[in-house]
Amino acid sequence: MNQRVSREVKKGFAFGLRQSLTIAIGYAPVAVTFGILATQFGLTFWEAGLMSFLVYAGAAQFIAIAMLHQGATVGMVGLTTLILNSRHLLMSMSVVPNFPNRTLPWSLGLAQGLTDETFVLNTRVLKDVDGESNRRRVMLGINLGAFVSWFVFTILGGVIGKWLPVQFSGFQFALLALFIILTISSLSKKNLMTYLLAALLAIVFKLLIPGKVYLLLSVTLAAGIGAWWRRRELPLQNEQQKGQMPKL
Repeated sequence: MNQRVSREVKKGFAFGLRQSLTIAIGYAPVAVTFGILATQFGLTFWEAGLMSFLVYAGAAQFIAIAMLHQGATVGMVGLTTLILNSRHLLMSMSVVPNFPNRTLPWSLGLAQGLTDETFVLNTRVLKDVDGESNRRRVMLGINLGAFVSWFVFTILGGVIGKWLPVQFSGFQFALLALFIILTISSLSKKNLMTYLLAALLAIVFKLLIPGKVYLLLSVTLAAGIGAWWRRRELPLQNEQQKGQMPKL
């Protein structure tokens, strides 16, 4: 009994914080790079830090500063990052069963710290933690450690970018490649036609509409058509499944 209690106490906030060191090591160079680029794109180091504090989404932050630098509207940036980070909804739903008695403050706090990296680490670690209260503290330690490291190294990168002449060649191509990789990783048979429709509409609207609003229109329209089509297919799929069920 005493061994079980000591094991539960050990796997608390401090345990989660120690686990987050692996994420912090990986975050450091990326966050520093973001801080440097953000200052080169016109942000102050504290604005870059505030963005990491409030947004806390690595790929989305890189894409956001590039879009703002190119003159995109806040609405376009918001929609792009919303679509890019929609996968977090599925990640959150996957983590929820670990906390059946969660409260709203805990839910909000743990959700803010959920990233691709913390999700993977929490999924691996929490399955070996007994008790919901312990799981909360472990996840808080993991998420907080990762969050603080991202914020601190962003500030450091912003200061470096302000005082040292660091230049990145080919950054625009790197961002484009990053966006392509993220898009490809989210492709499936179910959403392939929606992506192709968005690309086709973007080409057509680009030829007809000045500015960058064509991106917003093409994505919104394609997503709406894709959702309508999926909803239209559901009754047909249900009927097919019923027809395949063996009769008793």
